[in-house]
Amino acid sequence: MVEFQPPRGTRDFGPEEMARRRWVEDLMRSVIESYGYREISTPTFESAELFISRSGPQVVDQMYLFKDKGGRDMVLRPELTAPVMRFYSSTLKNLAKPLRIYYFGNCFRYERPQKGRYREFWQMGLEYIGKRTPQAHAEVISAAIGALLRVGVPELRFRIGHVAVLRAILKGVGLDPEKDRDLMIAIDKKDTSALASRLAHLGGDIPSKVAALVTTTYSLEEAPSVLAEIGKMAQTDLTGPIDELTMLFSILVSSQGTILFDPSISRGLDYYDGVVFEADIPSLGAEKQVCGGGAYSLSSLFGAEVEGIGFGLGFDRIIVSLGDLSPNRSDNVGFYMVPLGRTAMGLAFEGAALIRSKGITCSMETMDRPLKKAISSAVENGSTHLLIVGENEVKEGRFTLKDLRTQVQTTISPDELRILLEKLSKVR
Repeated sequence: MVEFQPPRGTRDFGPEEMARRRWVEDLMRSVIESYGYREISTPTFESAELFISRSGPQVVDQMYLFKDKGGRDMVLRPELTAPVMRFYSSTLKNLAKPLRIYYFGNCFRYERPQKGRYREFWQMGLEYIGKRTPQAHAEVISAAIGALLRVGVPELRFRIGHVAVLRAILKGVGLDPEKDRDLMIAIDKKDTSALASRLAHLGGDIPSKVAALVTTTYSLEEAPSVLAEIGKMAQTDLTGPIDELTMLFSILVSSQGTILFDPSISRGLDYYDGVVFEADIPSLGAEKQVCGGGAYSLSSLFGAEVEGIGFGLGFDRIIVSLGDLSPNRSDNVGFYMVPLGRTAMGLAFEGAALIRSKGITCSMETMDRPLKKAISSAVENGSTHLLIVGENEVKEGRFTLKDLRTQVQTTISPDELRILLEKLSKVR
């Protein structure tokens, strides 16, 4: 018999792992929703042209492309921003601004699997669509930082830059960031040796000066003086971007976590056109980036005015960064109902329905096992309370209740059970 395995780069998640993932997901959702963002959802597959028209060659090469039965070119979504913008331009554009939306879902890319990088992966992101003010940038960045800190990620480093500032640094010394892909890769990786090679022809102290600017991160306190230096180097007027960053940094200076000014962030110069940011967890090594986003304008792609700020969170890498951290279930309450014989079924199911109606878990013994094995199953299942219904309990209209934490056993009527459930539901 053939033993099938999940496709390479995909994973099965058992009950414990799913509970852990849902716990992290729910915490992050709660933070994002506290900022007034509402959830939307888009299809798992889309027209291939939606992504081919706006993605770089690397993403196109990694797409899971296929033809549907009508011969149309389709793709499993490699990311979520384009579908959300498609949804906005076709349906949501008439909603009041600013529009605050968020989303969570799986994406697919055919790339070499490694720790924190999979062919099927999950993203959570949000979009603020409206006027891009410093306070709007601060809100989006604060939501990203808050979601990451809420789940307890270690050593978070949040870096902020500006596309116009990076472009001005490079154009100021005669470089073309739009055409020199190798240069942008070297800057993105902060590869000083590759940068030295790309800048050597400039002569004098320019190569070392430019390399230092784009490979160094600065504290928010250092940022104003660095921005002033960049302003002097630039051949274009950077008053707007510098004022925008200065105001943003003044708002964020008291935020939790480490926030840095990083002039090297580009995140695709054809897509983002203003403030850009990334978040790293250094302990993850090469796959340390867990968040990326910034300000964008997609009017040329969607035929509608789409200006906003957004980010995506790498959910799988966040899970990896948390190690063995799991939800604290010490306060969780769960019942295990054990009917002994057919005559007990009615009362047992009635009691189980009552428990579930209060939002409390109640598992039922359904395998006709001896009481001892049923109790072992209850303990293994993580239940805190055991309810037994036998012939005597049916005659008396009561349940035998055992607290599995204290081992205290008593009998309880349906009304008394209802009172107990009200108390338990209030402390959960």
